[in-house]
Amino acid sequence: MKYRNAIVYGVLSGLAIIFYHLGFYFGNKEIIIGSWFFFSIYLLHVPFMVATGLKERSLNNGLIDFKTALREVFLTFLVGMFFYYAIYYALFNFDSEIIALQKQASMQGMEWQLEKGFIDEEQFDALKAAWETDNHNVTIWGVITGIPFRIIGGFLLSLLVASIVKR
Repeated sequence: MKYRNAIVYGVLSGLAIIFYHLGFYFGNKEIIIGSWFFFSIYLLHVPFMVATGLKERSLNNGLIDFKTALREVFLTFLVGMFFYYAIYYALFNFDSEIIALQKQASMQGMEWQLEKGFIDEEQFDALKAAWETDNHNVTIWGVITGIPFRIIGGFLLSLLVASIVKR
């Protein structure tokens, strides 16, 4: 089956992401809403992307061209990303405590921007008014519109991994 290894390792990557999320969810929910957590998900993909590339290379007698390596590692990322968005959507839609933590963090971010002079009082008031009317729920549309940004980051990461496994 074509792309079998990428799919298998992508599923494994996705399962690792789910367990990673759940570990922090049951341990300390506040971590899940942090920006470093968002970026750490990229790092979780890497071992599975490397494993896919190395597996493909070994199946081809130790040779793999860059295009094939890129295709395989990027597909691994995409499959794993599907799991990421599934757990992200589930957690942020079925636990009001995470929504409250997210609201609190966004307010603190706005206050920090005001304190540092990145925004003025008028901008802060406008942001706060919008913040207060927003329910802060994660919607399907919000997930869909976030996918391109995640894909761009995943593609850049795939370029790096593909160049490493190609050798």
